[in-house]
Amino acid sequence: MTPRQRIQAVFNGEQPDRVPFTIYDALLPRGEAEQRLRNQGLGLCAHAGVFSITRPNVTMTTEQFYRDDTLYYRETFHTPAGEVSQVRRTGGGYDTSRISEYLIKSPDDYRVVELMVRDEVYEPTYESYLKRAETIGEAGIVLGGWLPRTPMMCMMWELMSHEQFAIDLHERPDLFFRLYETIAERRREQFRLCAKSPAQCLHIGDNITADMIGRERFRDYCVPLYDEFCDLLHEEGKLLAVHMDGRMRPLLDLVAQSKVDIIEAFSPYPDGDVPMADARAAWPEKIIWINYPSPVHLWPSSEIETFTRDLLAAVAPGDRFMIGVTENIPDDDWAKSLSVIADVVGEG
Repeated sequence: MTPRQRIQAVFNGEQPDRVPFTIYDALLPRGEAEQRLRNQGLGLCAHAGVFSITRPNVTMTTEQFYRDDTLYYRETFHTPAGEVSQVRRTGGGYDTSRISEYLIKSPDDYRVVELMVRDEVYEPTYESYLKRAETIGEAGIVLGGWLPRTPMMCMMWELMSHEQFAIDLHERPDLFFRLYETIAERRREQFRLCAKSPAQCLHIGDNITADMIGRERFRDYCVPLYDEFCDLLHEEGKLLAVHMDGRMRPLLDLVAQSKVDIIEAFSPYPDGDVPMADARAAWPEKIIWINYPSPVHLWPSSEIETFTRDLLAAVAPGDRFMIGVTENIPDDDWAKSLSVIADVVGEG
């Protein structure tokens, strides 16, 4: 089977000839080592959006500056309701950046951010998705995404600091939940576009970890929207994958009760707090698409081999299970580690 056929078999509830082994395509350096790994069966996991987002009444200006020899970007959004700004610090993983100053810093910022959300216009981009899928071909799969985070996760990770999130949730619930409902309303419009898209599997990058979201907030605000989305997708024969890459033990039963099809980037022990066998026992009907634990890539080859064999034994016979790589691996280790994993997986 090709990498695409293996992944497709898992999506369809069938047993592939071996456990699919994938890597986010942006994380695989191109060259001879890449070709060897592809020949060993390593598949690509790519992403392509199925809709575009524009804000016709919002403009953005960008200012660069340095602090302690680090490059920062201040992005200021100009709207009819006023201005908000955020600061990005460069030098993150994937050659990206991270937010060091968030859009919402005071109660007045809520009004501006809410206008920005309401101003969004969505248009399908199905053709560009199909072109990306054609380019990847049998080398792997193209997921519909990354889709915007669900409202609670968007507010926690993108719009305000964790401290601001905690304060406003309890001291300014009127502002907090009005924005939440506004984002939820727009997400439902996006869900409808996704359901009609050509993508078989849609992917939300929620970065769930129990330490941050908490059991009650996950139950009350994330799961209901996942289930709404799944109802639309399942009517069209599509699947929903949610990026749940953190500590998951307090949420095991809630995830099991949800309609989510694929727990993507699940991080088994020693990265997370749930061993693989426990996850399989908790989620027998879910597809578990793990992130191969990052620390293990740094181990000697013999230990990587042993860990991979134990991992596969924990999920035997290997149905509804895929191994993925969703985090970057140090330059000196990726080729060795991926080759060892591919060899073990290739034994079937």
